[in-house]
Amino acid sequence: MSEENTPTRRSFLKGGAIIAAPLAAVGLPAAALAADGRAEKLARLEAEKAIRELHQGWLRQVNSGNFAAAAQLYANGKCSAALNGVCAAVPDQAGEADALEFASDGKRASATYAFVVESETLIPADNTLAQMRHAQGEAMVRTSERRTLKADYVQTREDGWAIAKLDFAQA
Repeated sequence: MSEENTPTRRSFLKGGAIIAAPLAAVGLPAAALAADGRAEKLARLEAEKAIRELHQGWLRQVNSGNFAAAAQLYANGKCSAALNGVCAAVPDQAGEADALEFASDGKRASATYAFVVESETLIPADNTLAQMRHAQGEAMVRTSERRTLKADYVQTREDGWAIAKLDFAQA
């Protein structure tokens, strides 16, 4: 037998691909896709991914101190008042697991995240000791505490998802 007529695994797979190509072109009807809920599941997974990326982007901007860029992630274009004094926010691995819930219309979502938040407070220069600290460049006191971030997200037409509201609560 010549090598050209010897059946091989490759030739078998090529033949199967040629036969299956017209069937793949027809595809699954959209009604069948919607009927078993795959479209809704896919939309939810895409929304979860978009919110996760939005949250990570916000976290990068806050930890780098770039509050102007963080403000661009909000629906109203302004940073939350909850960020006053916050200089770093690190996910708390010992805290509660992150939770994300969608509203029934799919256009709004709420999430809770566990964080360890570092904040800075200006020491008032109202006595000699405080004035000495100011003169030595130690005018701030940095504290660290566990907090829960409660976030509300809203779906916008142009950018996908945006932050509607953030609030740090004591853990």
